[in-house]
Amino acid sequence: MGLKQRDSQYIGFLNKKELDLTQIKEKIANAEGLEKELQKNILGDLERIVSNQEIEWIANNDESKLIDYLVFRYKFKNYPRQRKPTPFPLHLLIEPTPTCNIKCTMCFQQDEFFKEKENIGKIDLDFFKNLIDQAVENNCKALTMASRGEPLLNPDLGEMLNYCKDKFLELKLNTNATILNEKMSKVILDARVDLLVFSVDAGSPEEYSKIRKGAKFETVVENIERFGKIKNSKKEYNKTVTRISGIDMGTQDKEKFQEFWKNKVDSLSITKPIPRDATYSNKKSLSETPCNLLWERMYVWFDGKCNPCDSDYKSTLQMGNAKDTPLKEIWQGEKYNQLRELHLKGNRSEKQPCDQCYQF
Repeated sequence: MGLKQRDSQYIGFLNKKELDLTQIKEKIANAEGLEKELQKNILGDLERIVSNQEIEWIANNDESKLIDYLVFRYKFKNYPRQRKPTPFPLHLLIEPTPTCNIKCTMCFQQDEFFKEKENIGKIDLDFFKNLIDQAVENNCKALTMASRGEPLLNPDLGEMLNYCKDKFLELKLNTNATILNEKMSKVILDARVDLLVFSVDAGSPEEYSKIRKGAKFETVVENIERFGKIKNSKKEYNKTVTRISGIDMGTQDKEKFQEFWKNKVDSLSITKPIPRDATYSNKKSLSETPCNLLWERMYVWFDGKCNPCDSDYKSTLQMGNAKDTPLKEIWQGEKYNQLRELHLKGNRSEKQPCDQCYQF
């Protein structure tokens, strides 16, 4: 497989959705309190800002939040590309657990690293709540509950989601759906999760089993179909958008994939893999393009380590620890700024594993 760099924000939607932006443009033009330059920029970039994800959000959320949401999405899609600093991460990702119950062929979970005692556990609930409080205090709009492991393995996940309820414009949860039962389905929907992403790559048991080692396709299908039925049982549950997100390994029948899942979830996407099953032994990347993630997001592992990305799953780039330093200080700190400066100067090849990464 040839290694090519991939835009960190690219989502390969298979079911493209469209929205008449006329009324939205009027609302932006008439929005009170919106900075004129920002207003002009959003109007000029609206077609690019509004993709499937935004269309689904707009359809399922209160109109009173629309301008705030579009401002956030404009910043999210532009500030990292412009290398524009922000006081706090635009997107915070918190890891409920680093442990996973399956081993996927393209994933770093195959590494013996995840069997070491210090890399097994779950995030402390009080620590998690403190992280959420910091995010809200600093006006963070987007939170994802996921990273290196399977979030549903954390027995406190329900309480964690409930604590996040209505505190973010985008609350997202990723899962492989292998252990998604009826009770957890209702917990997710009651917590008003905005986006539930199912990590599934195929439309048949044969193709699926070759990629998601240790998972049973029929069980995943049953769990996702049940979630859909519960979601459709109450109007208020429609706020939660479901997406099948797959990795294109070059072996799947994409037409079969789309045909099988198109009526089971709201949205479908499939993207080329970023080679991170062996990040630290990848062939050197020849690109010196700065990584957008340094201006976009921050990951917080279960043990408090803060990292700029999860391709560096061993935290060799660790920016600090949230158990002893506030998130805002880490984000604005010397280590983060030094790494940003290194990338801006075209010297990412001097830092491992940035020199072996194919994301930008």
